[in-house]
Amino acid sequence: MVLSVTLNPCIDKTIYLDNLEVGAYNRVKNTRVDLSGKGLNVSTVLNNLKEETMCMGLNFRESGNTLEHAMTARGLQYYFVRSEGAIRTNIKLFDQSNHILTEVNEAGPNVSFAAIEKLVDEIDVRLDHTHILVLSGSVPPGVPANIYQRLIHLAHKKDVKTVLDTTGEPFRLGLEEKPFLIKPNSKEFEQAFKNELKSGKGPLEVARQIVDGGIPYVCISMGADGALLLDQEHTYRAKAVPVEAKGLTGAGDSMVAGMCYALRKRLDTADMLRYAMACAAGSVRQEGTLLAQEADVKELLPQVELEIIA
Repeated sequence: MVLSVTLNPCIDKTIYLDNLEVGAYNRVKNTRVDLSGKGLNVSTVLNNLKEETMCMGLNFRESGNTLEHAMTARGLQYYFVRSEGAIRTNIKLFDQSNHILTEVNEAGPNVSFAAIEKLVDEIDVRLDHTHILVLSGSVPPGVPANIYQRLIHLAHKKDVKTVLDTTGEPFRLGLEEKPFLIKPNSKEFEQAFKNELKSGKGPLEVARQIVDGGIPYVCISMGADGALLLDQEHTYRAKAVPVEAKGLTGAGDSMVAGMCYALRKRLDTADMLRYAMACAAGSVRQEGTLLAQEADVKELLPQVELEIIA
């Protein structure tokens, strides 16, 4: 089973515009509202691919059963611990002429110590039946920055593979526990390893050092420029599959889902990247935060162009 953790779920309001003009009047073409969260997105794509998965994380009392109803509608297994407050709202402004997504994200409500400890205990119990633990997304106020580091440590004690996809201090601390796979985008990679990059090393050299330092897989997503995936032997590069972009939210999460799917099927590194790119493309061509379906992935998989560059 693949267990995903979402500490900071959100309501995504996607606003479609012909051409976003900053500081000017803009007319909205269309809007849609979806319940989202990085871990939830990962599990949604995995479930669409018929891979066993479960969502765990935090929910907030003022939002009632909105989150549970959304997970039930998607056919997902879930377990959420409630804390005070309401699910945050994120605004996504999608410029359809230029295919540019501008995001305005709330931080989320403050989480109680009791809620986070309850969640950690519940995750630990379920690790006994988990093959891959996916830790992705931002950490809301009140949650210690070492939360992902702590969960990776618990997973290691039970021989569970871990995937880390976050930013800032939670990412830096999580790296210390040597997760099985990390997936920053190019901007996040530059921010996380700016000191190494300032020393004159290139991104590929830094990524190779990370793998050599004990993290088996490093994936760097680069949007329209595709993605890189490094293992202990090679560096693979894939081009983005050309599709009509209708929504960019969830593309990175879909990549994580694709790689988890390939790992569960015991596929090689090249196929991990192929599934990542096919899942991402399948989600990009959906509106709002709708995500790739199994038929999308089957159609797009043969279109992935991949090469070994080192």
